[in-house]
Amino acid sequence: MGDAGRKNGKSGDLYVRIFVKPHPELIRRGDDIYTSSDISISEAALGGDINIKTLDKEILLRIPSGTESGKTFRIAKHGIPKFGSLGKGDFYVRIQVRIPRNLTRKQKELLNELKKEGI
Repeated sequence: MGDAGRKNGKSGDLYVRIFVKPHPELIRRGDDIYTSSDISISEAALGGDINIKTLDKEILLRIPSGTESGKTFRIAKHGIPKFGSLGKGDFYVRIQVRIPRNLTRKQKELLNELKKEGI
């Protein structure tokens, strides 16, 4: 598909370079996608459901009670389609427990009560 190098010569090869800009929230490693999500202290301690946007849809991810910051959850088959074969990679979500910086008086009182209970 390239231009002919000489008069009456054969066409050469066409080389194309593609640059992919990094995504602000997602990291790709092969067919897998990695992201992170913040949850509150109460969500980490009590558990709950959070919405996660994957590449093709939004899903509900169940966070079990007692989840620690840094825990990674795998969502199977929500990554990049596998090149040259069937299936998709996985979508990984790393949980970050959000620690509040400015607490209200009520929040401080509640946390002190929990502290007294050994939590």
